[in-house]
Amino acid sequence: MIERCVDDTRLFQFGALNEIPGFHHVVTSKPWNMATHCGPDVSRTLERRRRVCDWAGLPFERLVAADQIHSPHVIRVTCDDAGRGRDGRHTALRFVDGLVCAEHNLPVMQFSADCPLVLLVEPERRVFGTAHASWRGTVAGITTELVRQLECEFDVDPAKLIAAICPCAGPWEYQVGEEVLRIATARLGADAERFFPSVAGLMHFDMRGANLDQLVRAGVCEARIHIAAESTIADDRFYSYRREGADTGRFALVAGFVA
Repeated sequence: MIERCVDDTRLFQFGALNEIPGFHHVVTSKPWNMATHCGPDVSRTLERRRRVCDWAGLPFERLVAADQIHSPHVIRVTCDDAGRGRDGRHTALRFVDGLVCAEHNLPVMQFSADCPLVLLVEPERRVFGTAHASWRGTVAGITTELVRQLECEFDVDPAKLIAAICPCAGPWEYQVGEEVLRIATARLGADAERFFPSVAGLMHFDMRGANLDQLVRAGVCEARIHIAAESTIADDRFYSYRREGADTGRFALVAGFVA
């Protein structure tokens, strides 16, 4: 990822996505906490959300966010949703973890502190989608659903999508129990076991690899999928629930097309 220093923080971008005309995106990092409900400096969150949007060339006033309940649900964002979630979870789009959008100047924002954030863009049709792929969302197939919704809503050809998976827990760092493997194999099939490597006798979930697999199975060309190498658990530039506990903040993905 391309790293840029802005004030007292670093902002990140995928080089391949920067080449898409009219598409703007940014991934935030510490010390800027982008959550309003937890973490440090919540009194400055809205100021920082505005600053990130201004830097990225996206309108803060129309920023949209989901409440992210670890679901597989994906919905279409319309102009009627402009501003929902901009100021906090109390106004966010409820019960969803994925968003698809074809409107210009209607950016979306999603949050993480270890979970993969998946971003899909179709440059010709100028549509995009994002998903918060927690372990629950991943085993329920939210990334597959994100591609499906882009197909259903906008008649997108998955082979024309450009995908990115933002910084998240590394493949051998996100420890889980046997119950998560059982759910994954029930939902994704027996071959899901390959995404559960054992490290020092402890089971871990490779959420990065599982979501990559969903993208490829849904028809996205692997050569058009870009995966951030940064691990939120190992890299303290990012907030990490597993490393820092429940009171940690959240980093964010902000993305959208401009007219």
